[in-house]
Amino acid sequence: MKGVIIAGGPGTRLRPLTYIRPKPIVPVVNKPFLEYQVDLLKRHGISDIIFCTNYMAEMIEAHFGDGSAHGVRMSYVIEENPLGTAGAVKNAEPLFKGDTLLVFNGDVLTDFDLSAIIDFHKKRKATVTLTLMGVPSPSPYGVIITDEQQRVLEFREPSEEVKKMLARNPNVEHTGTDYINAGTYVIESSIFEQIPADVPYSFERQLFPSLLAGGAPVYGYAAEGYWLDIGRPQQYMEAHRAVLAGSVKVHVAGRKAAKGYWVMSDGKADPVIDPTAHIGPTVHVGQRTRIEANATIAGIVSIGHDCVIGEGSTVENCVLLDKITVGGNVILKNSIVDSETVIEDNAVIEASCVLASNSRIGFGSAIC
Repeated sequence: MKGVIIAGGPGTRLRPLTYIRPKPIVPVVNKPFLEYQVDLLKRHGISDIIFCTNYMAEMIEAHFGDGSAHGVRMSYVIEENPLGTAGAVKNAEPLFKGDTLLVFNGDVLTDFDLSAIIDFHKKRKATVTLTLMGVPSPSPYGVIITDEQQRVLEFREPSEEVKKMLARNPNVEHTGTDYINAGTYVIESSIFEQIPADVPYSFERQLFPSLLAGGAPVYGYAAEGYWLDIGRPQQYMEAHRAVLAGSVKVHVAGRKAAKGYWVMSDGKADPVIDPTAHIGPTVHVGQRTRIEANATIAGIVSIGHDCVIGEGSTVENCVLLDKITVGGNVILKNSIVDSETVIEDNAVIEASCVLASNSRIGFGSAIC
């Protein structure tokens, strides 16, 4: 079995973070996001992994190389033009012909039991097994209807009436559970023979409905565990919360300090933290970062490498990437700050901001 990760999208919903890097390697708790998916595949015995890439593909390959540093074998296939989800995998067909595939969308944080999904697929002798995630019903998402054996009967979109009703009242009383496509599939690679080469083609809108119409054995496995699409800033922040609070079962980079927070440490590039700083347990601090006297770091916070948090400053529920300087007596809350940004003394930011790389917030500025 081989793993395939679809990692070619431009990440437009996560801008400005994706102006300088592809979404699949945007850091989540000081670890490029794709490493979580690679770790999960390896944990379930899948060590041969193919990346389907397009946007800034060279950065993904430069990070992972041949995969040996991560205990796996990596291959790469670049889309010269975007080919859609199924088209992107079709583009990699010479690397997997005849294999069973475990296919991931490259922006999903999950700890699903892949071994259980694969076992279900084999026992059902399925052509495709879609992993399903339960959501409260009624749902604004397209839902998947299965029979008692979990064979897929129908892909059903909510009516316009339901969509409008949920838009008006998102807190409507729920009457049950719907199952949606979680973007993780076990697929017999023979199905790619019927997909045209070098043209955009979608799993969700073309291939799966076509297989269903032709009577192919398509099944849905209702998985338990954590699942999150990290594609928007709010979801990206939520991914940090899940990792640092332990909601998702993943390996967190670094180690726990004596006071309970996380530090990236190799014995040579440890962070330097003043003993008067107040740091909560769901905080992660990168290498060579300096936190000065009486600083307060609270809530869910990830601070990257080579950062400075100035004396008396407060950072609460934030993600700071690398080489960020926060001056003295700054208040910074509920925000994402990209690399090499400077926030000068006495600034106040409490507005759920997403600051682009190389930004500068001047002395005493207030964004509330």
